[in-house]
Order: sequence, then C-alpha cells, then structure tokens
Amino acid sequence: MSVREFRDEYFNALLNLIWRQWTRLGIAGQIPIGDSPYVVDPEALLLFSSSFCRYDQRLYDLVIDWLRVNETFINVQRLKSLSGKVRQKDAASLGFIVATMSKFSSRKWKKLADDLLPVKPCKAVSMFINPDQKSQDFCREKDKIAMQYGYLRTPYLPTNKVTAFPTDISASILLQMRGVFGLSARAETILTLLNKEICKIQDVADISGFSWKSIQDVLMELTAGGLVATDAKAKRGRYYYLKSPEKIRYLFDVKHFIFPDWRRIFDALGILWQTVANPRLIDLSKQTFHSEMARVFEEEIGENLLDAGINELKFLNPEKVTGLPELLEKL
Repeated sequence: MSVREFRDEYFNALLNLIWRQWTRLGIAGQIPIGDSPYVVDPEALLLFSSSFCRYDQRLYDLVIDWLRVNETFINVQRLKSLSGKVRQKDAASLGFIVATMSKFSSRKWKKLADDLLPVKPCKAVSMFINPDQKSQDFCREKDKIAMQYGYLRTPYLPTNKVTAFPTDISASILLQMRGVFGLSARAETILTLLNKEICKIQDVADISGFSWKSIQDVLMELTAGGLVATDAKAKRGRYYYLKSPEKIRYLFDVKHFIFPDWRRIFDALGILWQTVANPRLIDLSKQTFHSEMARVFEEEIGENLLDAGINELKFLNPEKVTGLPELLEKL
C-alpha cells in the first residue's frame, strides 16, 4: 500500500467514525452505525469535529443543528476546560460554532465565543478544505460570523435533519446521565466509577476533564449521600467505588457501556492524520514513511492509546498502523 493509498483509506475511516458517532446521537446520516458499547463524549467529539469536519461541510453544519436541539445537555464549561487540554483542535472553527450557537440559540455560549475570537485580525481563508489541504469552493455570500474568526464560508442555514439523542443505545449514556444527575461533574464521575471498580480522584479528573478539586467535591458529596464508598486511606491516596452499581445501571435501558478517554484517542488519531496529510510525506518511500510513523509514536503518541479504554486501538504501533482504517470501522 502506498502512502497516498493509506492516507485516503485513513481519511475515509476517520470521517466515517465521526459520522457514526454523531449519527448515534441523532444526526441523520447514511453511514451504517452498527452496534457499539462505547459511550460518546460529546465535548471531546465536538472539539475534534471543529477541526476534522472542515473536510465535510454537510456534517459540519449538521453538528451545529444537533447542538441547537440538544444544547441543554452540553457542558460549555467542560468544553472550555477540555479545549485547553487537547492538542488536536481548531480554536477559530470552534469559535465560529459557539458564536453561531450564541446567535441562533442560547446566550450560554457567548463567553466562550468571545474568548475564542482572534487576538489580532488575520486574512480570512476558506473554512472547508479537501484532504490535499486545498480550498473546496468559492463562496459569493460570506457568513459574517465566520469572517470574525478568519474563515470564508457560505452563511450557515439551519435544517431539520437532527433529533434529540436516543436513549436506547450505549453511545448516549453520558447525555442520559446528565439528564438524571445534572450538568455538573456528577455524570462523568458516576460513569467513570461504573467503568472502573475503584478509582482515585485523579483517575476521574483525567478522563472527565474537570479539576481535581471539582471531582473531590463530587466524590465527597456522593460518599456522604451513600452512593459511593471509600477505602478511607490518606486523603490523596483514597480509592472510591460505587456501593451498588447495579442499581444505577437499572435506571437506564442499556446495561453494558464503556466510557473511553476520547480526548486522548482523538488526539492520537489527529496526530496521525496531520502526519499523513502532510503533502511532503505523500511521495516519500514506504521506508521513510515507516520511519516517520515510528518517530510520531515515540515522540508524540507514546502510550496514550494503551489505557484509553478502546481494545481495538490498545496495541496500535508503527508496524500495525496500516491496519488502522479497518480498526476504526469497527468502532
């Protein structure tokens, strides 16, 4: 397989993965979604989509449509927190999305939209590009909000091709839990504890994106309420666990679900994409390509996928990277 062939296969598989995740949450799509035990992380998905969906304007705008229908269940504070932790993001594109939400929907997005405005004026470039990093089209009528963030695109027009998220699949469990436990760190904390028999505060903080102090407060409240127990060791070395996890699972239609660390997974997948999308790499020899993959894994990805929670990607390495498109189609 040539470098270009791998790039094209990887691009299609990665785009299909993003389509499947959004379709599982209520976007109308033609990608077969299949069965999956993996819970979707809406904020991590939105961050990655703000960058990668620039290759697909239809999906990009459907994401905004979905947010308008389901925004009650999106934690803007967590989105901001995660945006400061991820490596693969497009701050200007995310700014356009949240600014559009602020205009068409709720004011809760305005502060983040203002924070993401470019510090200095810059020349506007095309928002939508193809895998060769070239502009997809020319727009006669320009979206004024996009211009503020340095992008050229046709005005966003809402559609009716999205629905409220479904409640009978694993993908939406985090959103369902927010409906039950509120839009705080409780849902992520309980979901993490359901996936791990015992956890330290830092374990929950790492996957949730919330601060150590926020998770500590939530665990103290849940412990006081009798939902969570602790081994009562030293303050920073305590392990926490759910006393009756089966009772919490009983609240939901889906009983089996896995909550991966999508922030780290999308970062790793994004790093690989940025590497193979580099035009200078396309025409290099296979040997040089493999050498570059080895460097990327050693210096940038490391062991991020080893304990991120997805078995299909757990042992991905430079020697197995050409099989990545096939692995992604299983997620």
